[in-house]
Amino acid sequence: MAEPIPSYPFERSRYLGSVSRVSPLGVRVNFPFATEVAPSQYAGHRVTRGQVGEFVVIESFGSAIIGRITEIQLPDRDRLSVEPERNEGDEVANPIGMIKLLGSVDLNSNQSSRGIGEVPRVGDYVYLAHPDFVRHAIVSTKGTKGGLIEIGHLSGAPETRISLSPASIFGRHCAVLGTTGGGKSWSTARLVEQVAERGGKVILLDPTGEYHTLKGRVRHIHLGGTRDSEADGREFVSFPYFHLTEMDLFAFLQPSPGVQAPKLRDALQSLKLVQLEPELLDVDSSILIKEERPWKPVNRAIVTHDRALHAPSAVFSFKDLVPQILAECVYPTSNKDGMKSHWGGRHQNSYDSCITLCMRITTFQKSQPMVPIFAPPEYMTDLTKVIEDFLADPDTAVLRVSMRYLAFEQHTRELVVNAIGRYLLGRARNGDFQKVPLVVAIDEAHQFLNKSIGDENNKVTLDAFGLIAKEGRKYGLTCLLATQRPRDVPEDVLSQIGMFVVHRLINERDQLVVINASGVLDQSTAAFLPNLRDGEALIVGADSIMPMPIILNQPVNKPRLEENVDMTWMSA
Repeated sequence: MAEPIPSYPFERSRYLGSVSRVSPLGVRVNFPFATEVAPSQYAGHRVTRGQVGEFVVIESFGSAIIGRITEIQLPDRDRLSVEPERNEGDEVANPIGMIKLLGSVDLNSNQSSRGIGEVPRVGDYVYLAHPDFVRHAIVSTKGTKGGLIEIGHLSGAPETRISLSPASIFGRHCAVLGTTGGGKSWSTARLVEQVAERGGKVILLDPTGEYHTLKGRVRHIHLGGTRDSEADGREFVSFPYFHLTEMDLFAFLQPSPGVQAPKLRDALQSLKLVQLEPELLDVDSSILIKEERPWKPVNRAIVTHDRALHAPSAVFSFKDLVPQILAECVYPTSNKDGMKSHWGGRHQNSYDSCITLCMRITTFQKSQPMVPIFAPPEYMTDLTKVIEDFLADPDTAVLRVSMRYLAFEQHTRELVVNAIGRYLLGRARNGDFQKVPLVVAIDEAHQFLNKSIGDENNKVTLDAFGLIAKEGRKYGLTCLLATQRPRDVPEDVLSQIGMFVVHRLINERDQLVVINASGVLDQSTAAFLPNLRDGEALIVGADSIMPMPIILNQPVNKPRLEENVDMTWMSA
C-alpha cells in the first residue's frame, strides 16, 4: 500500500481553469488568470496562475491526472488586451494553453502509474499541482522499495525533496547526459558518493583526473604516469599487454594481411608456448628457434596446451616479439635429406616483408607513453590485481582509475578501457558480483563506445561496455555512463538504460537520441532541455511516471581538474 496522499490535489486556491478540448496529444485548457501580474501565495507555497513548465492536476472520477503545461497563448482577438497603454473599454484576456498528459494517481490505492485510467472530459477542472503531491506521484510508483537516495529537490520548490531507490537509479544502468558546464560531473560525483555511502562498490574510470577530490573510502590509482621520486606517494598501475586480445594487439601493430599477420600470430603463439613449456627453448635462448628444427615436439605441445594458449591474459614476453617474428620466417619443411619432419631454412622474402612490422614493434617498446602497456616498471602494479584487492576489501568503496597520464596515441585509451570492460564482464559472468553488485562509472563515455579502430584489415570494435549494458545487470554489474555527446553512444546501448539524468542539451541530434532511447521523453518535454539551469536536470526513469525537473544535490567533494589555472593569467 502506498503512503497517504500528503495534500488534497484539488484545492480551490490552486484552481487554474477548465478543459476546453481533448485530443490524444493532450488537452487544451482555459487559463482565465494567466495574465495576473504576480503569483499568489497559499500555505507558504507560490501559486502561479498558468506558467509554461508547471505541473498540473486534472480532476477526474477516482483519479488525479497529472500533466505539464507546454504552451500558453492569447487568441488573436485578445492579443492587445494585455498592453498597459491601451485602456479602451473593458477588454478581458482569455488565455488558452496546452497540457501534455503524463500519468495519473489512483485516489483509492494512492498508487501512481503512467497510464490514464479515464480520459479528461471537456469542463474538467485543472489545478496547479502541489509540490508534495508531485513528490508522492514519484515515490508511489509501483516497484519503488527499500531505502531511498535523496537526489535533489523539485525545481521551484526547494522544500520538496526527491528521493529514489538505488534499484531505480542503478538497477538498469544510469546515464548522466549534458553539455559541458551543465553539472554533469557534479551529478556523477554525487551518485558515486551515494553508492559508497550505502556500502556499494564503484570503479570510476576518470579520463581527465577531475575526480581526484573524492575522499573517504576511496582508493586513487593512476594508470600510467611517472613517479617523481621515491617519496612520491601516488599509486601507479599498469595494464600489461598480455591482458589484451590478439585483435587488440593487431589494432596496435597493424600487420599487413599477406605475410605479417600470419607471422605475428605464429610468433605470439610461440612466445606463449615457451612460457608453458620452457623445455622447448634452446640453451641461453628466450625464443623458439624453428630453423632446421623438428616441428613434432612443438605441434605436440600446441595440442597439449591448446586451452591455455587461448585463455585470456595468457602470458608472453613482448620484448622477445621481434626476434620471434623473424624466427618464424622459415620454410615449412626442410629440403635436406632425412629432415622432412623439420622446418627449413630462412625464407628471405617473408623475412624482408616483416621488417616494417618489427620496426613498429620496436617503436612501441621504446615509446615512453606506451610504458604502462608494453614495458611497465616495477613500481607499477597490474591493474587487474588492484581490482581483485579492491573487490575483496570491505573498507574501500570506490576505486578511481585516473587515466590523465595515459596516452591517446594509437587509440591506447580506447583499447585499454575496452579491455578493462571486457575483464569486468568476464568476472561478472563468473558470478563475482552477485552478492555485492558493482557499478562501473565511466566519464566521457562517447570516447569508448560505438567506435571501431584499426585499419580495414585489423578492425576492432569497442563493444565491451555495450555488452555490459546489454547483459551485465543480470550478473550484478551495472554502468554509470556520463557523456556530453549522446549521439556518439549506440542507440541499442542507450535503450538499455533505466535512468537518465539529462542536464542541458542544446544539440538537436543529442535530444533526438535521448527521446528515442528513453521511451518517456517526447518533443514537447525535450523542448525544455536547452533552457535548463546549471545543476538542473530532467530525471527520466523506468520507475518514474514522468520526466521530473530537479535541482540535484551538490556532491560533498566537487570535481575539478588538477591543473590550477587560478594562479595564472587565465583567471584574470
